[in-house]
Amino acid sequence: MSIITLTTDMGTGGYYAGSVKAAILSELPTATIVDITHSVQPFHVSAAAFIIRNIYKRFPSGTIHIVSVDSLNSRSSKFIALLADEHYFIGADNGLFSLAIDKNPDKVIEITLPATASQETFPARDIFARVACHIAKGGTLDEVGKDYSQYMKPTAWQPSYDNESITAVVLYVDNYGNCICNLDKALFEQVAKGRNFLIDIKGYEVEGISHTYNEKNSGEIIAMFSSTGLLELAMNHGDLSQILGLKEGDMIKIVFTA
Repeated sequence: MSIITLTTDMGTGGYYAGSVKAAILSELPTATIVDITHSVQPFHVSAAAFIIRNIYKRFPSGTIHIVSVDSLNSRSSKFIALLADEHYFIGADNGLFSLAIDKNPDKVIEITLPATASQETFPARDIFARVACHIAKGGTLDEVGKDYSQYMKPTAWQPSYDNESITAVVLYVDNYGNCICNLDKALFEQVAKGRNFLIDIKGYEVEGISHTYNEKNSGEIIAMFSSTGLLELAMNHGDLSQILGLKEGDMIKIVFTA
């Protein structure tokens, strides 16, 4: 049984996601297709990377992950496939996989399949699906591309900090309006050194780290390190993102006091 997952910014209201599934099933009727999400905000590479980072290890080794988010970000876009941590990943060379995968890939190739008429406008259907089926049938990466070492390796998930403060960025906003930032607990504790602190969220200040969502009263803002290991900002029984206008890419600052 071959498992192929789909993560895209196509939305669920049109035929795009269905077309990708149709392409897979036409070539490999026995494939098991799993929709992770088609609701990534268009072009939000960091949000897609966050989703992949937190879900791919839940799948069995050998799972093939198609990720189509901001796949045509320039006229010179390259498409890649890689093997990393015993999983296969297929998508655009836009930095997403370097953010999503902790380990160095075992192999990365630039996809060089013969061109089709519409691959420049619908690579998920006309390129990524073809490569996924090729791998699922036992094909190798070398048969669909050439070795590629110059793939994008952004460092957008690294917060900035000094002895007095940490500046973090919102990576992902979930369906509840909770905002997850690019700050892990280990770095926070390293800089904090047990000191008191205030978290500045667009002028609203939060003091202290909570352990659960209900430690504060309804409507109050909560800061906690969630199951992702990253700092999460939330509102008990409220949509923090909507109420404060907080979105992916916004900065928050933690200031340490004596």
